[in-house]
Amino acid sequence: MPILERGDLKLYYAERGDPSGPPVVLLHGLTMSSRTMERLAASLPDHRVVLLDLHGHGKSSKPRDPDRYLVSEFADDVVALLDHLDIGETVLGGLSLGANVSYEVALRHPDRVRALVLEMPVFARGVTAGRIFFTALGAFFTGLYPLLTPWHPVIRRLPIPARAHELAFVRDFLATDHLAQAALMRGIARQDAPAKDSATLSPLRMPVLVTAHSYDPLHSVEDAAELVADLSDARSVDLRSILDFGLRHGEINDAVAAFLRALPPPDLRGSAAAGRH
Repeated sequence: MPILERGDLKLYYAERGDPSGPPVVLLHGLTMSSRTMERLAASLPDHRVVLLDLHGHGKSSKPRDPDRYLVSEFADDVVALLDHLDIGETVLGGLSLGANVSYEVALRHPDRVRALVLEMPVFARGVTAGRIFFTALGAFFTGLYPLLTPWHPVIRRLPIPARAHELAFVRDFLATDHLAQAALMRGIARQDAPAKDSATLSPLRMPVLVTAHSYDPLHSVEDAAELVADLSDARSVDLRSILDFGLRHGEINDAVAAFLRALPPPDLRGSAAAGRH
């Protein structure tokens, strides 16, 4: 099980696809794990795909301090992974929280990001709904802790088929440290919306793919449309509802694969130089 250390954190990651292919780093959503990106990784066999469990998720360390769960801290996880694997420049993509972390990395280190895939990013219109939802989830996780913790050894031994990613996610959810998850919710609920004004977006010259859907107060389709319109090289995949991520994941993965195939070849000299910074 590959692990890298960032300070007091141990971060789990996995590699899929062609080790000699252009690198792609995929990030999961809030409370999820790298398991949720396995289907997308399988649709990119010609790429070197790296899946990361951000801290507080999956098999990575789960501190119980809400201040550890800032988007900037998650972005540090990603940069540590790139440095650990000696990846100078990568395609970076994520779902919901993973999209916002990808966006943060691109703003801070645009030279490290060859292209961005932002699935359901959260911007200003989603902050109020997010704070209400995440605060309620924090209370829910606190209540779960005494109920489920005694059963963790039994839950962790439940057999799950290798490709049953949804069942594995349920098992992992039931067996996680729910006090750490409560801290995660409190930390995320404190976050301000990421900026997307013209000055903020000006360094983002790389190609960007954004997915969004209607009827979702957290992942606003209006925010996503504004982002696409204001970036220099962006396009969108418009979905009907959040259910499409389960019912049409094959189409979405195909769209991401087509986006990556259309990218210009990676600048290997530029990537090597970026990795030495």
